[in-house]
Amino acid sequence: MTSTRHVLSALALLAALSGVAACGPGDPTAAGPSGGAGATSPSATASTTPDSGGTASSDPADDVDGDGKGGDCGRPPALPAGHLRVKVALMRDAGGFEAAEAKPHCTPNDWIYGAEKGAQTRHYVLPENVRAYLALAAGPGQWKQVDHEQLSLHIDRCLAEEIGAPTEDYPKVVPPYGCFGNIYELTLDAKGEVETMREIWSV
Repeated sequence: MTSTRHVLSALALLAALSGVAACGPGDPTAAGPSGGAGATSPSATASTTPDSGGTASSDPADDVDGDGKGGDCGRPPALPAGHLRVKVALMRDAGGFEAAEAKPHCTPNDWIYGAEKGAQTRHYVLPENVRAYLALAAGPGQWKQVDHEQLSLHIDRCLAEEIGAPTEDYPKVVPPYGCFGNIYELTLDAKGEVETMREIWSV
């Protein structure tokens, strides 16, 4: 059972993060779209991807208790080669966005992904032929493929929702989609442009 001190320490960690997304049992890090050869792309309709288990990282778990013993999450999940997770911070226009690296942090609710406050952002080019997958609000492990325009609108609306922008200018995201902290898993092509972009579900 998690101690009170454990919970309070985790809450303090959450407060220090700029947007987070939980990695639940149905949100595998090694599954989903990949730019590598022989990769399997999710269906254009809603689909469920089984947990692949992933490969454990050699990095130690976060020390959420401050006692040097690490958290209860075990080893942080390892992303497949060529994949990275980011928190989108700004949608410049439909052709690109600014994002900071999203790192895993251990909490009593398992690993969460978020960009630390003040983290440096990078510009990513979002080409028209991007393979994009939005998370379904129904639960983890479910995505639906969308086109470039749908992805751009979704990012804009979730960013607006995050800062409380007027709903008349930015309509709220409605089911089957939702906003989950603007965390995405990317692969890049040989030119460094976004090839696949998959939204990460969280509670």
